[in-house]
Amino acid sequence: MTERPTSHFEREIYEQPEVLANLLEGGPAQAAVQRVAQALRERPPALIATLARGSSDNAVTFFTYLAGQTLGLPVASLPPSLLSVYRSNLRLQEVLGIGVSQSGESSDVVEGLRALKAAGATTVAVTNRASSALERAAHHTLLQGAGTERAVAASKTVTSQMLLLALLVAHWGEDAALLNALKAVPEQMQRLLGAPAGLEHLALRLTHARSAYVLGRGLSYGPALETALKLKETAYVQAQAYSSAEFQHGPIAAVNPTDPVLMLALDDGTLESNLEAERKLLEVGADLSALSSDPGLCDRASAAVRLPSGLHPVTQSFLLVLAGQLLALYLTRAKGLDPDAPRHLNKVTKTM
Repeated sequence: MTERPTSHFEREIYEQPEVLANLLEGGPAQAAVQRVAQALRERPPALIATLARGSSDNAVTFFTYLAGQTLGLPVASLPPSLLSVYRSNLRLQEVLGIGVSQSGESSDVVEGLRALKAAGATTVAVTNRASSALERAAHHTLLQGAGTERAVAASKTVTSQMLLLALLVAHWGEDAALLNALKAVPEQMQRLLGAPAGLEHLALRLTHARSAYVLGRGLSYGPALETALKLKETAYVQAQAYSSAEFQHGPIAAVNPTDPVLMLALDDGTLESNLEAERKLLEVGADLSALSSDPGLCDRASAAVRLPSGLHPVTQSFLLVLAGQLLALYLTRAKGLDPDAPRHLNKVTKTM
């Protein structure tokens, strides 16, 4: 980075390659992941149940697709209120419960994980704070080691959650290709940070937008949800995220030529369906922008940011999250807003 960061949000975005590289080193974080993975191989669950809110839930959505593909296990995202408010008595033997909260103090996630543990589930906390309430509620803890995050809008804590969950999948499934894909993430993120011009141009195209659609599918759906959240939190754009397949089952009827549509497309099994979605969007005159490594998709879009080709889809997924953060940063700056002081929000949100 050649210029001094203008906000905590920007500074923390640029810290991500170092944070993730530290997690990938053979230190305490890796040792903890390997211990949990070994325990799960010895006593494999039949189902994974997750508890999270906000950005953490978007990291969990990425994990849902990754665990299903790699481990062959279904992942269910439980509404925290099912346990914290309704006190539902769930039958949870042979279940792995994962609670994700950067602060470790989200009341409903903590109460939910405690209830999962009491009901017989094996529980794992993913948090950025040691000795937090979430850690005390779990059998095992994976610490993010991201350092203090001062910006209200999460950046490095989201990608560190994604990385820890993905490392758990890689070690649990003994998947060398996935592990190598994760090792490539810090360098690829650093490269994108060094050449973000296309994202600055894309942000300028959104300056006058009051609403937008963000589309992804499979591993890119979590990044799409997170990009939409960042645009809402920092730039006050009413961005709605959809699966590109789900979008064609109704929401596409609401698209006007003045509504920006941002498609996050990976080079994996979802590409063909994303190309079909692109065709339909162009037919209805949508203002479509693309983040993808596919040259045809990018060439046909009104605007595009081309991702490096030949990367593992998991590596690309991290780049999509980073691209969404940078897009939100540049748009916030172009609108004269302060990304560190989003209205109506606090860093730690406690709900029951």
